[in-house]
Amino acid sequence: MYINKNNSNFFYIKTFIFTCFMLFICLFSDAQDRKKLEDEKAKIEREINAINAILKETKNTKRMSASELSILKRKIASRQKLIDNISRQMNMINGEIINTQKSIVEINNEIEVLKKDYAKMLNYAQRNRTSTDKLLFIFSSKNYRQAYQRYVFFRQYGDMQKNMIANIKSKSDELEKKTDELSLKKKNQQSLLQQEEQNKKSLTKEEQVKKKNINLLSKKEKQLTQQIKQKQAQRKKLQNQINAAISAEVRKQTAIATKKNKGATRKETKEVENAKESGAKSNVYVMSSTPEEIKLSNSFSANKGRLPWPVPQGVITSRFGTHPHPDIKGIMIENNGIDIQTPRGSSVRAVFDGVVSKIFIGPTGQQNIIIRHGEYLTVYTNLSSVSVSVGSKVSTKQTIGTVYTNSENVSEFNFQVWKGSSKQNPSAWIK
Repeated sequence: MYINKNNSNFFYIKTFIFTCFMLFICLFSDAQDRKKLEDEKAKIEREINAINAILKETKNTKRMSASELSILKRKIASRQKLIDNISRQMNMINGEIINTQKSIVEINNEIEVLKKDYAKMLNYAQRNRTSTDKLLFIFSSKNYRQAYQRYVFFRQYGDMQKNMIANIKSKSDELEKKTDELSLKKKNQQSLLQQEEQNKKSLTKEEQVKKKNINLLSKKEKQLTQQIKQKQAQRKKLQNQINAAISAEVRKQTAIATKKNKGATRKETKEVENAKESGAKSNVYVMSSTPEEIKLSNSFSANKGRLPWPVPQGVITSRFGTHPHPDIKGIMIENNGIDIQTPRGSSVRAVFDGVVSKIFIGPTGQQNIIIRHGEYLTVYTNLSSVSVSVGSKVSTKQTIGTVYTNSENVSEFNFQVWKGSSKQNPSAWIK
């Protein structure tokens, strides 16, 4: 049977290229997974540090509050995530160590084969060690062609010796590199193992504290239920104020937009229509009346999921929407934003460029701010002080006030995002 040699070679070349490509993909994927795990670990550690800073301020109180218990639970959950992350990284490193050890064995075997081949070459060179021997061998040829072939053989043989020495050196360097890699991976493995053990000890202590304080809080459940109901009533009053302020702002801006549109020139009307068309996907409201405001709305919308946090450091203690209270049965929490607990004296920042729409006092005597970003509005509640005024322009991350700290040393505020009169989940908007 006839076999096409070219097709056979082409098949082997394709197989080799495919194998190399798949190896590259695997290595790249592993590097990405490792980087992702390291980034996730750093994020969890930052959150635990933020929680520690908050708990440090409240630990001096004689009794643990429901708010403190909530944040301790969050810390325990983050600690468990950190342990799981470290465990996954250790498994990945274990796999890398096994692969590196296999590579070291393979390289050692290759070096041994190269050394044996080189030893054979040296033995042959010893037997034909003089230039005279080589010349006699060449001149004893039967014809000129054979003499030339013997000359080429000696020259190629010398090149082979040089190449073999270079290969042995290259493989030895590769072996040294792999050995260093193995040593570093084992150090990383040991470091992660120590971190895992420390975090498991911390988790055990935190679980004990949580259990103890849950028992204490359960004994005064009636008192806590009353306090939570009172807080819910205050939250409802504040939310009614916010809703009224937002409705008034929407009506005001809609009226301004309508008036402007009636008196606008054909050119101005066209500019607004063009701006609205460019932002059609964002469902631009009528309240965004100028091209500048529409541009701001589109820019705000384009940054969904990338807006900075409204505080430099903090932890979400209550999520958006209606959900059961984490500690007291039978109580539902209705939240139009997210509650964020921070260290004492933390500054509150605008999450985007905009204009201060309203500043008002809530039912508990604390100050609240609403900022307009075109058609979007952000709300910052429970502030002890404000550093802006109504009508002033603010920029992203500009300080607008300070979080209020209550009698239990808890510094917590509520952050909301609205699109016109439609409430949004802030967690989907901030980083």
